[in-house]
Amino acid sequence: MALFNETFTIVNNTGYTLALDKVGSQNLGDGNWPASVAAHSTAGNITQSGSFSVNPTAVYQLQGASPANTAYLHFYCAGLDPFLHVNMTLKFSGSVVPGSSISENNSLHTQTNSTTLVISTTDDGSSQGSATFTIGS
Repeated sequence: MALFNETFTIVNNTGYTLALDKVGSQNLGDGNWPASVAAHSTAGNITQSGSFSVNPTAVYQLQGASPANTAYLHFYCAGLDPFLHVNMTLKFSGSVVPGSSISENNSLHTQTNSTTLVISTTDDGSSQGSATFTIGS
């Protein structure tokens, strides 16, 4: 049985406070996902573990954004080498916040994506790693 352990970081480069939508979020487990992330700040060392996978979706509202906007931070890691699957996305209910990006180091090759904000790969990798969601530039 594999033990999955992931450390998450949320970088908020916007002028808005990110407020966690506990109803819209899923599978946050006993992770210490922050209730809010202040404007121009970083929330790090959010850890989550699981026996077979790590699969959180954290939903953060950009307070005061006009028009309203919500960020959907999703990460999924399951499987075993050489078929470890990683899927990571950052989606918005409104327009994509310019400068946003995602990165993870579970895959064989550390990946960063700042265009489609999607990473999906199945290859050699690690069930333990870190992932960063950056909102804004």
